[in-house]
Amino acid sequence: MKNLSRTPPVDIRRQLRQEVGFGCPVEGCGNPYLEYHHFNPSWATKQHHNPEGMVALCHEHHAKADAWTIEQTTALKKPNLSRIEVTGRIEWLRQDILAIVGGNYYYETENILVLNDQNSIWFERDEDNHLLLNVFINLPGEQPKTILQNNDWIVLGNPDDVDSPPNGSLLEVKYPDGDYIRLKFKNYVSPESLFNQYTDLSRFSGELTFPLITAELTMKIGAAGIELGTSKTTLPGNITFTGNFVSGPGTAFSIELPSNGTQAIQSILQKNDHLLSQEYGHPVS
Repeated sequence: MKNLSRTPPVDIRRQLRQEVGFGCPVEGCGNPYLEYHHFNPSWATKQHHNPEGMVALCHEHHAKADAWTIEQTTALKKPNLSRIEVTGRIEWLRQDILAIVGGNYYYETENILVLNDQNSIWFERDEDNHLLLNVFINLPGEQPKTILQNNDWIVLGNPDDVDSPPNGSLLEVKYPDGDYIRLKFKNYVSPESLFNQYTDLSRFSGELTFPLITAELTMKIGAAGIELGTSKTTLPGNITFTGNFVSGPGTAFSIELPSNGTQAIQSILQKNDHLLSQEYGHPVS
């Protein structure tokens, strides 16, 4: 009989995260980088993924969990959740990062998205010149959801799920209204490894230096009619673009969303002052 993988199925992991409010349930902890502890029975006694006998814990408390009784561990499955937010920090610090946002590529570009004259997706640099990611979607009449401020992240707005594995390379947040944000970091040691994953980037091999960290961001902002999907960016009015490469300082694109519901792309700046061109990618449809 084939041994059972110690990693629980996706639906079990989601259930266990929801159960503890997406943070380690040990009093005073709240660490969102969770692992999954088998305690009733233990994994050594019986390999199983019964959620009644499992609990989500941070790495530190998972390592200590065998010291607790079944009753003590079971009590952690019903924590007194007084926190109103889930917080964490991105530890990927590099001076060069290729941002892959909504199927488009941004390299050495500080401001990726400006929404209603406010920075919404952008980078800042720390005293050691490391790039720090910021995401803040501020819409009139809408409460902020997930916010990133110089690599610190805060999840607000009663999410359905928050997934942030202990290795810190992924943050994925899903909301009941269909909005989501997913941020994935990855290290590519060679051009070949990157271009095998993103074939359309090979045209711009001369622009990039390796090893290279990518930060792939996808998100849906339903109230604004914006979706930054895995393969394309969709703006209000079903305007889409994909496969574009933006390099250099400035703002990639800026959008105004007037209160009457119409929209206009206010400015698109790039080294040839024309992001959406056949030369650099696929035009607006």
